[in-house]
Amino acid sequence: MIEDGDEAPEFTLPAVADGEFGEVSLADYLGDDIVVLAFYPADFNPCCDGETTDLDQLDLFTMQKDVSIVGISGDSVYSHREFAEAYDLRIPLLSDVDGAVAADYGVAVDPDSGYQCNRAVVVVDPEGTVQYAWQTEKLRELPPTDAVRRAVDDIGGAGIAEARYRVGHAHYVEGRRAFTSAMDEFGDREWMMAQNDFSRAREEFDEAADQFDTAVRFGEGDDTVPYFERAKEKSRALSRAAEWLAGSASAYASGEGADAMDLRDDAERPLETARDIREPPDPDDFPPGDDPAETDDDEATTLLPDEEEPTASLDADIDDGPDATEDGVERGPADATEPKGTPDQAAAASDGAADDVESEGDTIDDAELAEIAAEVEAQTEQGQPAAKATSGGAGPDSPSQSGTAEEDGEETDDEELSVDGTLDLADPTEGAESTDEDEDESAADETTDESTGVEEDGSHGVPDSL
Repeated sequence: MIEDGDEAPEFTLPAVADGEFGEVSLADYLGDDIVVLAFYPADFNPCCDGETTDLDQLDLFTMQKDVSIVGISGDSVYSHREFAEAYDLRIPLLSDVDGAVAADYGVAVDPDSGYQCNRAVVVVDPEGTVQYAWQTEKLRELPPTDAVRRAVDDIGGAGIAEARYRVGHAHYVEGRRAFTSAMDEFGDREWMMAQNDFSRAREEFDEAADQFDTAVRFGEGDDTVPYFERAKEKSRALSRAAEWLAGSASAYASGEGADAMDLRDDAERPLETARDIREPPDPDDFPPGDDPAETDDDEATTLLPDEEEPTASLDADIDDGPDATEDGVERGPADATEPKGTPDQAAAASDGAADDVESEGDTIDDAELAEIAAEVEAQTEQGQPAAKATSGGAGPDSPSQSGTAEEDGEETDDEELSVDGTLDLADPTEGAESTDEDEDESAADETTDESTGVEEDGSHGVPDSL
């Protein structure tokens, strides 16, 4: 049988995993996980009692971080699928029908026995080296679970830890690239693109943090562990920031400006945490030899907003409508008529308008005002008696009265008014000659409807001569 310290033979076999057919290789796990190869005689072998199997205890190792379990026997993938469904097994079951892999690991048996292999367990570290091997020829003997657990726990060392750190660093670099692109898109208000890149950055940072955490476990007791811890902490912080910024971009895209601003503000806290942690050192320069707790300001802020010159990504607010001004006051239609410029310029414009009004008023002197007042008073005195005496005739503003006052400039005597209150135009003015035609017209003018006092021709008391 293969022994501790040997290089684990490579293989690729047909397999069933979660009810799906496929292929599984040892190389699928190397570099990332500890692999526990569980050889077993056959599906539904004598150790299976209808409730438990000989793989149940090893199946529990799948709950342990960085450990993968693989079952191998000579049965077909169809038999494996029935076996897995019957006992709710989640580990991949590989089909070594010809027994070649069992032979490579030294656990094969005579096919005439009805089986292809003995029950055996081989623990392989992430570098492909066998760290533990056990087998039995007894069909009912189960693997020593405690010994397997100790072998798994003992696997570690600087080499494996740094290998996991290298994988984590590669994911971190990809996350940083996606995060930087997303920040640029956020600043340009390309919300959907920013959301996608922030989400991708989050996935990369999460994977990086998991790898760094595994490096911590494998490197326990080594002086490189503080670097792994810091790298994990920074990745976790940037993952949280990317998650909230993705949500902020999504909210902006949906027009929910208030929610977007809240999420953007939430992202500031993990961003501040990330700023205080230096960039993870390049694996090729590892370990760097300085204190991992010291912050390199130039590196720590490479993918974060410049606080001295805030980008649009930290000030963007799609709630601002087209009518909003820089001071946040919305301008309505009435504001369009307000004076332009500064308050002093607006005040000067108002004073100028007032001066224009005063200058127009200065063109009317006191004498002219007195003359106008006298004229208005004369017209009022003339119009009041007529207004009281007539019932449908011309009032104070009648053309017959205003015209007489303006043209003759003489006051009208009460005696000049006829009984019905109209002007007595039959008596000619001084220096004027009366004609028969005028007399006829005057007589016609005096003919009115006795019942209404309104002239029959509808002139309402206004002479045709006027």
